[in-house]
Amino acid sequence: MFQRIIYEDWQLIFPVVALAVASLVYVVAAWRASRMKPEQIEHLSQLPFEK
Repeated sequence: MFQRIIYEDWQLIFPVVALAVASLVYVVAAWRASRMKPEQIEHLSQLPFEK
């Protein structure tokens, strides 16, 4: 059944690129969160409670 699937080496680029993009998004989000000023953290923590 799986012998009919032709897996080329160039097709490996798609999962590698997807993993790299997803990893980059998470690293940038973590870096921005770690560099946030305390005033900004306090402001963002109160957003759901503001009217």
